[in-house]
Order: sequence, then structure tokens, then C-alpha cells
Amino acid sequence: MELSEGRIVGVSGIDTSLLGRALNCEPLGEGDLIAEALALAAANEIPEATAMGAAKVLFQDHLRKWLLDPDRRLDLVDGMQELRPTNSISATHAFVELILSDPDGATTAAVLPSLDVLLRRADGFLDLYAPLGLAEEADLIVAKITGQRTAEEIAARSPHEHDDIVKLLAALTASGMLEAVHAAMPDTSPVLIVTPDPSADLDRQSSARRLSPLLVLAAVVIVAAAAIGTWWFVFRQDKAPPQPETTGHWAVAVDLGCEPHEFRRLLQVARRYDDVRPVALTGNGEDGDGTCWRLVWGDFPTMSQAESAISSVPASICREGFEPHVVEVDEGADIVEDGG
Repeated sequence: MELSEGRIVGVSGIDTSLLGRALNCEPLGEGDLIAEALALAAANEIPEATAMGAAKVLFQDHLRKWLLDPDRRLDLVDGMQELRPTNSISATHAFVELILSDPDGATTAAVLPSLDVLLRRADGFLDLYAPLGLAEEADLIVAKITGQRTAEEIAARSPHEHDDIVKLLAALTASGMLEAVHAAMPDTSPVLIVTPDPSADLDRQSSARRLSPLLVLAAVVIVAAAAIGTWWFVFRQDKAPPQPETTGHWAVAVDLGCEPHEFRRLLQVARRYDDVRPVALTGNGEDGDGTCWRLVWGDFPTMSQAESAISSVPASICREGFEPHVVEVDEGADIVEDGG
């Protein structure tokens, strides 16, 4: 399989004659599945979309067999690719459709053999998820994925069918939108508790009483040193030159929501505009693991630049009555913190 920018542009190792049979036409003998599909479409006046759809089904059938093979292996080779036709198959759609259409849960179990794993969104999650156009129920399930819950916890908290939720989580994991991380196990090793010797305690008390004058003198010296140090720190701080502004990732918050239907509203706006995105604020629920979402606009290296851009926020992306304000974005964790 050859990939380019998330799309399947070539598939070898599959009997391409099966594609001709699926399309009710004579095979043309191309060694590559995509090339065979395009050739059959051109030679038999078949719409390319129909031929590519049949090729995707054939590819998914072989991919399912590979996932269920306990001895499967995967070799990744990074290199320059030949010039390929523009028509191709979306890898994300192919994987998601494969898992969601799983009749017996076998491929789901192959992707998520254990549900006791934490699920977190991968970098670029929204860029891959938004084009899928899944149902509202899927959006509400995705809103529960914070990186702090296991697959089992996400499925258990939803009113929908448990197996359907697990199937969706497996589909998003197989397509690279979610990452499965094993939860840390509690340390069950025995703890050594040392019981102090009572006689030793008496000796320490006697020594403390004998050394009490020295302790008083030491305390006076420490207090004096602390006072001098504080004065020197304040003096140096007053004289210190202004420091340059710290750079990072700053954005303008234009909306906020904590309920599933509010998350869906943010997601709909993000799908329409390329320069806005929802980011998660975890730990806001009563049990400490709830999630709120901010819709943020722009990416600025400094807080002052973000503040200057507030007046340029398009009115179409800012919720009515919401006061735009600057937030700092942690790009690695997909969590934001309030600006000063």
C-alpha cells in the first residue's frame, strides 16, 4: 500500500482480476489495484467513482484478513513516490468504514484487544475527524474523549449501545485519530514502616534541651540572613531591565461549551472555518474529569499580538454575547490556559 497525504494511491499484492469480476468486465492485468480500477473505468465506460468504490471494498476485505492474522507484520518505508493519478482512496474513510461495518466484532477486538487503555486524541484529530461527517451520536461520544478515560469508561458513560461505541473508538484508533495508552498500574509493593526506638527518642529530647541556646542563636542568624536576602532580591528586581516577552502559542477564545450539544455547536463552526478549532479544558466536572471546550481563533507567538488581533476576529465565528479574550494554547496536550 502506498500512501500520500493520507490517501491510498497504490495497492499491490492483491489479485486485481477480482476487481474485473466485481465490475462484470474483463480484467486488464494491471499489477496495482488503483491502476486497474482506473483502467477498467476508462475501457468500459464505468464511472471512476464506481470503479474506485469497488477497489476500496476489495482492499478492505484484504485489510480485514490482515488485521485478523496473528502473524501479521507491518513495514514502513519512507521514500519518493512516482507520479500517480489524482484519483485515490481516503485511508481514513477506508479504515473507519472497515471497522464500523464489522459484523462480529473480530476486527474491533484486533484493534482494541483491551478496553482498559486510555484514549487520547492524536495531533490533527479534528482535521481527520471533521471530513467524516459522522452522525450527531458520534460527535457526542467524541466529546467524552479527554485522554483521562479508558475505552471502557467512555463506553459505559454513554446511553448508546456498548458494542457500537467500542466499534467507533476502534475505528478512530485504527485510522490514527486516537492513540491508545496503557493506564499506569497502582504500586502494590509492600511499604516498609520503621518503628522508632523509644529510648532513642528520649536521647533526642535530651539533646534538644541541652542545645536549645544554640538553636536560638542559629534561628536569629537564619532570620537575619533571610531579611538581607529579601532586601537584595527586591533591590535587584527593581533594577533589573525589562525582559523580552515569552513566545509560545496564543489564540483568541470566541466561544465556550461544556455540554455535548455545545461541543457539537463548536465542532460545526470549526468545520466551516479553517482558522478556528475547539480545544479541551479537562478537569471541570464535579468529579474532576469533566470536559469543557473552547473555540479558539488564530495562532500568535506572543500574548500581546493576540490581544492586538481581538479587534480583527470575524463576527461570524464569535458567539453572540461572548466576550473574545486571549488564551494560551498548549499545542502538545490540546489544553488551553487563561492568559494573564
